[in-house]
Amino acid sequence: MGSPSDDDSTQFKISMVVSELESARDVLTCLDEAGVTIHPETADVSNPHVSDVNVDLSDVTVKQWQALELACERGYYDSPRGADLSELASELGISKSAVSQRLRSAEATLVESVVEATG
Repeated sequence: MGSPSDDDSTQFKISMVVSELESARDVLTCLDEAGVTIHPETADVSNPHVSDVNVDLSDVTVKQWQALELACERGYYDSPRGADLSELASELGISKSAVSQRLRSAEATLVESVVEATG
């Protein structure tokens, strides 16, 4: 808690831990609607469930990595997709099923590494 100011208003120091940014916005909106003057000092955004994770990429093959890079560059993982498997296959000069297999294998390897590193 802070000390009273010259106009005898009470000051509070509030820390919030929220799981979603929208929750913090909701609290600030309620305070504003109640006529509370807000003077933010700092805002730290962090995810307590995520820490630095070291992932071993050595199990991802060169061909899988090339497919992943191309997929990212072309927007395959965007929503909506910027490219589909047919486009990636054409650029890589391989079949659609081969691209799909490379991506799935690489994704599975990376996900498994992340889960092991955080578990």
